[in-house]
Amino acid sequence: MFRNILSILFVFLYINTLQAQQLVPLDEIKYVTQIKSKIENDVNDSVRLHNYLLFSEYWSQTDSLKSRQALNTVLSFKKKILPEGILDYYQGVFYSHQGNKTNALKHYENAINCLEKDPKNIDLLIKSLYNHAYIQVEDKGYDFMVKTLTERCIPLSEKSKNKKLLAYSYTQLGLTFMSVGQFETAEEYHKKALEQLDEIPELNTIHLITYLNLVSNYCYKPDSKSAEIYLKKAKKLIDHYPNSQHYSNYYYQEAMYYTTVQDFEKALMSLDKGVKLAKEKKQGKLLHMLYFRMYNVYLMQKDYHRAKLQLEHILQENILSREDVNRKITYTQLAAVNDVLGNHKEAYDWMKKSSALSDSLQQQKLLEKMNELEIAHQTADKKQTIAQLKQEKKENELITKNKNLRISILGIALGLSLIITFLIYLTYKNQKKLNAQISISHQQDLLHIENERKYEATKAVLQGEEQERQRIAQDLHDSMGGMLANIRMSISQENPQNSGELLQKIDKSIVEMRRIARNLMPETLKNLGLEIALKELCESMSQKQFNIQFEAFDVSDNIPFRVQLSLYRIVQESISNVIKYAQANNVIVQISQHQNTINLTIEDDGIGFDKSKVDYGLGIKNIKSRTALMNGIVEILSEKGKGTTINVECYV
Repeated sequence: MFRNILSILFVFLYINTLQAQQLVPLDEIKYVTQIKSKIENDVNDSVRLHNYLLFSEYWSQTDSLKSRQALNTVLSFKKKILPEGILDYYQGVFYSHQGNKTNALKHYENAINCLEKDPKNIDLLIKSLYNHAYIQVEDKGYDFMVKTLTERCIPLSEKSKNKKLLAYSYTQLGLTFMSVGQFETAEEYHKKALEQLDEIPELNTIHLITYLNLVSNYCYKPDSKSAEIYLKKAKKLIDHYPNSQHYSNYYYQEAMYYTTVQDFEKALMSLDKGVKLAKEKKQGKLLHMLYFRMYNVYLMQKDYHRAKLQLEHILQENILSREDVNRKITYTQLAAVNDVLGNHKEAYDWMKKSSALSDSLQQQKLLEKMNELEIAHQTADKKQTIAQLKQEKKENELITKNKNLRISILGIALGLSLIITFLIYLTYKNQKKLNAQISISHQQDLLHIENERKYEATKAVLQGEEQERQRIAQDLHDSMGGMLANIRMSISQENPQNSGELLQKIDKSIVEMRRIARNLMPETLKNLGLEIALKELCESMSQKQFNIQFEAFDVSDNIPFRVQLSLYRIVQESISNVIKYAQANNVIVQISQHQNTINLTIEDDGIGFDKSKVDYGLGIKNIKSRTALMNGIVEILSEKGKGTTINVECYV
């Protein structure tokens, strides 16, 4: 019922967190004091007006009146001292925070056109390009944002050698990929941002933003251990600035971490702190993000009554829900919560509102499309008229020039011959291309058949292997176990006084025989399920100087046994490889399930290896074969001296 909760949070996180990630310095008191001092004491009008614009940008998110007053001071100045591009950028910032998308787009476009010719203000050009793309994400999609960042913002930042803006562009690109669920790609770009920030000795706002973005990304993966690392970095940094408006966003990320580790009480405490601070700082949209995160925590606690009240509270304050898309999401979730509570009439009413809003949004988009088509149609008509006039002029000129009828007929005949020749050539070329495509298709069919045969052969080999394991395990238990037990009984009865040492050896042999039988076919897997079987396996393979940490998240008991067995064998094979080759002290085995997707990770701190110089042995090949039989994906990551990580993903 609530399967869309995560995707909804992505939308809220992207549309609102970017808005909250304004590049305001961490030491806001010092920053504001410096601006006031320059406005009051500097005799240069250009410097004073520029600082008024900085004031307008600073207040745009929290106090629209102060922001407007500062902006008007500059716009009403008699002399036009500042370039148009700079003025348009700050006007775009003001209107975007007021929700006036049309005016914001107009000013950002003007700013881009002007600043592209002004190499001195390349930093404002980068910000204008980014903001221009951001406010169009809903209309043009995330690919438009990715294109703007990769093709414009990042190259311009590299050209200007502005490490801060380059790092900011990278972490925003990572945030964009995170918003569509591409967490591995998102992590790569956040790490690129950190590489740039490592070259900046003084910690600043972009450090904090990147740390918090990594917390979000690792929480969604989920990887609570990594999330905790960057949450601590963010905490250590922001603790030096207790009055920073970024604290509200920190508490939001802290609540996400506690939600990931399922410590819901601490999550709610963090959210309460964030709500209190967001109210003090007048951060309306961030406040409602915190409200919505509370709603998500209540859902995970199955406290549907409080979840319902939280959604109603969001609608009453009408900040995020002021936008049609966010309001539709809220209506849909209210319908779902009321349905769980048994309020079917109220659930039906909310669903009707959601449906009506969907129709309205579709109608609005249809009208916009019709207007675009009408403009295109008018343009096409004008082009057709111009083309027709040109054609008539050419025909008249041709008639005037071609007085000799014989020459005209000869020219026409020659033209027809050329056309026929060209058509024959095209036919030949197309036929040749078609034959080539047929040949390629045939080769692909043969390759597919060959792959199918290999797949069936591998499947048969692994099934035969498991059957043989089961037979040997049964024989060991029934035959060898009974024989050893009889031998022990006979020895203890015939010579009880002198057989102590021999009996101990037989007991050890029985224990070892049982361990081998369990490894061949683990009874725990059959009787108690995958999670307990893996935990028992990790405990049994741990040694004094070799620790195996096991973590499981939301693993279902309804996974098909063939999948459970394959995952068990993959873990068993991986740990065996670590023991044989890795020289590791610690191994982490983590398995998680989200809906129908299972993710398995085995990570060690051993010596690692260079994948380009190593031929995979039978163990790795077995892991890949078992993953393929589950229709899964396996990824092996390793570098010399940095350990090895095996990631397996499959669907049930």
